[in-house]
Amino acid sequence: MHMETKLVLVEGLPFTGKSTLSEYAALQLGLNGHAAEWVYEGVMFNKYFPHVKAVLDQTEPVSEEALRADWSAFVQMVMSAPSMFVVDAAISYAAVNPLLREDRSHDAIVAEVARIAELCAPLHPRVIHLMGDQERLVRASIVERGDKWQKQLVDQSDATPYQKVRGRSGVEGAINFFNETQELMDVVLDASGWQTLTLDVTSADREANRQVVLSFLGIDEVDVEPPALAAPLQAYEGLYAEEDPEGPIGTLEVRMERGRLALHQSDMRLGLLVPVSATRMHLTATQVDVEFVVEEGQARRLVLLTSSGREIAFRRA
Repeated sequence: MHMETKLVLVEGLPFTGKSTLSEYAALQLGLNGHAAEWVYEGVMFNKYFPHVKAVLDQTEPVSEEALRADWSAFVQMVMSAPSMFVVDAAISYAAVNPLLREDRSHDAIVAEVARIAELCAPLHPRVIHLMGDQERLVRASIVERGDKWQKQLVDQSDATPYQKVRGRSGVEGAINFFNETQELMDVVLDASGWQTLTLDVTSADREANRQVVLSFLGIDEVDVEPPALAAPLQAYEGLYAEEDPEGPIGTLEVRMERGRLALHQSDMRLGLLVPVSATRMHLTATQVDVEFVVEEGQARRLVLLTSSGREIAFRRA
């Protein structure tokens, strides 16, 4: 890894695997002796880009000046930090998306990202850009994640001035919006001058893509032996009801998928669970862990542990 690099940006639209890949890249950098901090998408908004969060929450209109101020503060923070940062979709969601949603011209967006590129130049960024056939990726995401995910995609797309001006809505409208966003991202990154690796993730071998990413970062893959769990995988499957009857989640379900465990919430798949200790699993591409209570060979209870320190308890239904 080039020792001057302080920032790795993993860019892409929903369901391109950017969160999973950025988390993996940060882990492997750490295992190769490079202090690296993974900045998950949600943390990126809440901690480093308050203006973008306000725009997405529809409490503020988008402002290029405020956007640039967020980026300036972020760059200064990374410069002073002892570790490099691996960030999930910063250019995609904290630059291009909010401006495009508000129907800014492509030329104006390219110019704004060029200014952001100037701010980031001292960090010597490297960019991993995940692209793909949006028709296939969006429809596959709906099949995998369910109706709630479809509604979220459509509602977010339909609400934008960009879509309203063009009279577009529904899944087809969202696919068109994603296609045009992806095309613009390609132009933006080409104009930025950043060292960029572009990968097509439509039907590519994810393991092969990981190896290409490691080569781009100049590091080797370090295998991590997963810890033995307190019980066989089947012991964790089942429904778990939130112990607080007024809780916002209600019910979670742990399912077996091709020999691995996955967590589901009502009509949305949340992701795979990876063991990190005998009783704890990590929800991939998030900053959430799941602690299980196993009694007599059976998981009886689980607790969601968030990065903010919040704990949400569930009991087997």
